[in-house]
Amino acid sequence: MIEQINTQINNAKNEVAKKYVLENKLNKLKKELCKSEEELNKLENNLIKEKRDVDKLNTLSLSNLISTVMGSKAEKMEKEEKEYITAKIQYDSSKSKVSSIKSSINETTKTLTSLAKYEVEYANLLKKKIELINICGDENTKNKIIYLEEKIDNYLKEIKEINESISVGNSLIEEIEKAKKLLNSAKTWSTLDIFGGDILSSMVKHNKIDEVQMHFSRISNLTSSFNKELRDVNISGVGFSATTKTFDIFFDNIFSDLSVDKHINQSYDNICNLEKSVENILRNLKSNKEKLNSEVTATRNEYDEFIKNV
Repeated sequence: MIEQINTQINNAKNEVAKKYVLENKLNKLKKELCKSEEELNKLENNLIKEKRDVDKLNTLSLSNLISTVMGSKAEKMEKEEKEYITAKIQYDSSKSKVSSIKSSINETTKTLTSLAKYEVEYANLLKKKIELINICGDENTKNKIIYLEEKIDNYLKEIKEINESISVGNSLIEEIEKAKKLLNSAKTWSTLDIFGGDILSSMVKHNKIDEVQMHFSRISNLTSSFNKELRDVNISGVGFSATTKTFDIFFDNIFSDLSVDKHINQSYDNICNLEKSVENILRNLKSNKEKLNSEVTATRNEYDEFIKNV
């Protein structure tokens, strides 16, 4: 009878441990969403302001006519356009981050709803088991069982935390692979452009760079999420900023083609270094998970043997 309850308790424990981890994750996500929405609001206001500045220079007025005659309008326009595009990059990256957090909140909430029943089930099974132990067990037996139960619980919670980290890390690696392919393609078209390419090679290169910018924003958001998960398992995170590493590439129209090629190569090297760092961390996470699984198995075997002798 007790062995059957033990099997049911182990199954319920796995789900309860997952629920515990997800509840912590949900609280953190909600706090992060509040901060990110505040940041997005500020960036949106700044974007509107920068757009107004560009529009003013495009409006025919006496001051604009004077600026044109004096030869300063082109310089002003270039400055305002750069500031507007910088604001646009920051706004788009922040908007993508808010969207990603909301999506995570929705998914986590759905999963938690499906796990709610296991907490009640676990409590009922534990109560039933304790009743049986009260009938046939002494105080030392009860304490030993409680100790082993708590030990398994802690291992399971650690495993669930690691699983969350691995999941985000795998998503990050997928985005990195996509960015690498696009940068590789951009490198090829940029080289062709330098050595006498036509307008087609230049257009293709620019399109590739625009796509890379989108993936870099996603990589930056995923890196932030990955680092948060790593803090929960006491592992140092990785560093990556989409805006700073792609700023020059995004404005490649103001550089020579040779300079653009240099920035593309630098970004490719940066993304490769990030990939190596993430892969190393994932290997450590998987190794830690295997050790914890071995500990769970050993403790459950100890538990089962003890129960058999109760």
